[in-house]
Amino acid sequence: MKLILNIFRKADEKEVVNDDQSDSSHTTVVDPLAFPLKTYPQAWLALLILVTLRTTISVFQFTFSVVPSITGELFHVSLTGVNWLANVQGLIYIFMSFFTGWIFQNLGVKRSLILSALLNASGCAIRSVAVKIDPPSFAVTMLGQIVGSASAPLALNIMTTFAATWFTENKRATAGMFVASNYGAILGMFMIPNLATSIENVPMVIHLVSGLAAAAVIPVVLMPAKPPTPPSRAVNEEGTPSFFKGIRMLSKNYNFWILFLVHGINVGLSIAFGSIFTQVISPYGYTDAQAGQMNAVAFFAGTLGCSVAGPVLDTTKQHKLFLRLIAPMVLVTDIGFIFMIQSNSYASILFVLSMNQFFLSFLVPVVIELGSETSYPVSDATSNSIIWQGAQVFGFLIVLVMDLLRDPDGVPENNMYRALLLQAALAGLLMLLCFAFRGRMLRSEAIAKIQQLEQEEAEERSLAEKLSETQPRESMNHTDDEESRLDNNRIPSSIQP
Repeated sequence: MKLILNIFRKADEKEVVNDDQSDSSHTTVVDPLAFPLKTYPQAWLALLILVTLRTTISVFQFTFSVVPSITGELFHVSLTGVNWLANVQGLIYIFMSFFTGWIFQNLGVKRSLILSALLNASGCAIRSVAVKIDPPSFAVTMLGQIVGSASAPLALNIMTTFAATWFTENKRATAGMFVASNYGAILGMFMIPNLATSIENVPMVIHLVSGLAAAAVIPVVLMPAKPPTPPSRAVNEEGTPSFFKGIRMLSKNYNFWILFLVHGINVGLSIAFGSIFTQVISPYGYTDAQAGQMNAVAFFAGTLGCSVAGPVLDTTKQHKLFLRLIAPMVLVTDIGFIFMIQSNSYASILFVLSMNQFFLSFLVPVVIELGSETSYPVSDATSNSIIWQGAQVFGFLIVLVMDLLRDPDGVPENNMYRALLLQAALAGLLMLLCFAFRGRMLRSEAIAKIQQLEQEEAEERSLAEKLSETQPRESMNHTDDEESRLDNNRIPSSIQP
């Protein structure tokens, strides 16, 4: 037993403790059995800093999409041109996700977040310059969008790597929930429309967003690089595989690719329906203001779903159960859209939309955590980047297809009924994939195994200590018996002849 434990101990001593202050090839050697497993208070501070960065990035992303008409007037472009200020963000996200896994493994958490903050601030600064030009330059603004958009995958794809670096197993899903929740979207939807009420106010809003982005850089630079001791122990003999070896391992892991499709369809449906929701309900007489109110409530519902999922998963550890419970609810609500989207059905649409976003968002931390579990020992940085990249690809494609399914000759004109049918069909496929998933909780199994070995070693050590205490007593008793026997056999000299 000690031999087995020593093997695991040696494997853990080879593990790289992510050191953001050094070159990627530098390793910090730790004795995995010599430090306590705990979540330090600094972890919550680091989480707050990351959530703040994510919020400023989301506000950057929503700057123009929530006021498209005024933006078009400012830059003298059509609504299609304004839409491309948002579309380019998805394309950059997909492109950057090819490299985020490698970036996280080589730069570490802190340096990756610093890079994200600098890209976001730089993109905002370029946009501020663009509106200072007379007339405001759409081309320079697009350049700012491209630069700033590169920050989003660095701040979101890192969620499981960040959680693994800072939080113990029983708090990782909760930490991931905070990172995945889109607080910036809620802030942007309420703040920007109320500030950008005219063309003259748009530059002021852009400068304000630039100030928020610049301010977010400071705490990221000052945040600690890692906790005093790791929150978990490596339990595989070979350690974490390299980025390219991890890619090869994932290519053979069909359960991981099932989760890739589940997350892609799930987030893709959320992105797509959120993008075209106004166009879905407007043919039935609903105004942009009413669509905005519904979207705002839906964002709150989605945030609530994500917020509930984290603690529930940390408490129950029933990831597979919730995967199969929530997926049918997504299908039910998407079928509901087909029948509920009609004239004079505001309350019904709002209810179905809120439930739909709640369940879609609940699935996000479930799938992300399962992705890390079933892909172990591949780095979270690699698996998480691939999963989020797929989500952006699916979102981009679903938007394009749903737009093509618009019926200009239907009743009412330009209705999206066929797009709703596609949405329900994809939700049905998502449910089938969730029931087809048979992946193991490899990371949890490995941690449980090392904990069992530690317990057995502790029991053996306790037994050895008890034996060492009893052996001297037995030796002393044996010596006394021997002396007594010799005394009894000795003949006194007074009675010798």
